[in-house]
Amino acid sequence: MVTPAGPSDATALRAEVHHPIVRSAADASESWSESRRATPRPSLLTVALVFVAATVMLGVISMSANEGLLAWDVRFAYLPAADAVLDGRSPYPELDDPILDEQKGYVYPPQLLLALLPLAPLPVDVAAVLVTLGMLALLGLTLYVLEVRDVRCYAAALLWVPVISGVLLANISIPLAFALAVSWRYRNATWPPALALGLAVSAKLLLWPIFVWMLATRRIRATVWAVLIGLGATLGAWALIGFDGLGGYPDLLRRLSEIQAERSYSIVGMTATLGLGEIVGQALTLAVGVGLLVWCVILGRRGDDERAFTCAVAATLALSPIVWLHYLVALLVPLAILRPRFSLIWLLPVLLWVSPKPGYAEGFATFMPAVAAAVLFGVLLLRPPVVRSRAEGIA
Repeated sequence: MVTPAGPSDATALRAEVHHPIVRSAADASESWSESRRATPRPSLLTVALVFVAATVMLGVISMSANEGLLAWDVRFAYLPAADAVLDGRSPYPELDDPILDEQKGYVYPPQLLLALLPLAPLPVDVAAVLVTLGMLALLGLTLYVLEVRDVRCYAAALLWVPVISGVLLANISIPLAFALAVSWRYRNATWPPALALGLAVSAKLLLWPIFVWMLATRRIRATVWAVLIGLGATLGAWALIGFDGLGGYPDLLRRLSEIQAERSYSIVGMTATLGLGEIVGQALTLAVGVGLLVWCVILGRRGDDERAFTCAVAATLALSPIVWLHYLVALLVPLAILRPRFSLIWLLPVLLWVSPKPGYAEGFATFMPAVAAAVLFGVLLLRPPVVRSRAEGIA
């Protein structure tokens, strides 16, 4: 006669089915082997991509360090400006100073150089290495905040010429991309995006179109706080240096635009290369930028947050009178949002290696960044986004 199994027997049977009892060393070894087989190994192509990316990045950093050029902006602009403040002098160059033409003059509001004051006593080479390591860490954190977990995406980003430029120059482009990532990830909160955008826009006005996205998607409270934080940070920084250089700062920005706009990768630079003149470039800049912002508002009102944000990021580049290769680091953010898994589109900016000119643009190289950005934005805006399960707002 068979005795029916009781409740305790059934529980034990279920436990043994889901968690088999290890009765010997052989069982333990077999269980461990099955666990290892269940974990997918990286493919040969993944290993190769990671190896190439790490090798290229370490190689260009080493070459730049050996030539005494690593962290160019920190070395030749930010730290000299910090030293000037410590000596009681103005951190800003005169309007006719040749360092503006050499891209060595400090032209940002003072809060950036104040943040670097702790590095001023260090040897320049040590400070350059520390800032470079910080840029690499911030780059990885940017993708991590956007919930990118595919190692191939990280490797592809290291091969981007804009990323390499941002790391070697150690300027504000990678921190701005991180601010964009924080603003998106915590978009339904108030303080994280307010702090990130407020500080970012106060340091560099490039990101102001993101405010249009925030207003279009009715994130009014965060927008107001971001503006107040930005104004407070700017006024506070100017006050700390005795408002030295504040009166002539607008003239400095105009002079910088006169020198660099037509020689950069901006729309103004492209029209100048074609011989169409600055006025045509400014008109096209306004037309493209306003068109993108209008599209941003339309998509935002429809609840299409991802593509509205992408339009706002595109507008930041289109409306800037000066665009350098490292500005395109911002493309990482909408790409990570809409294509969080690796695909060929992640390798598109690698093509900029055909014209990796670090300084002023010349000839066909002037158009390459715009072409790469236009193709990437076209793919992101016109093709349906990849669907993935993720929490909205604070995650």
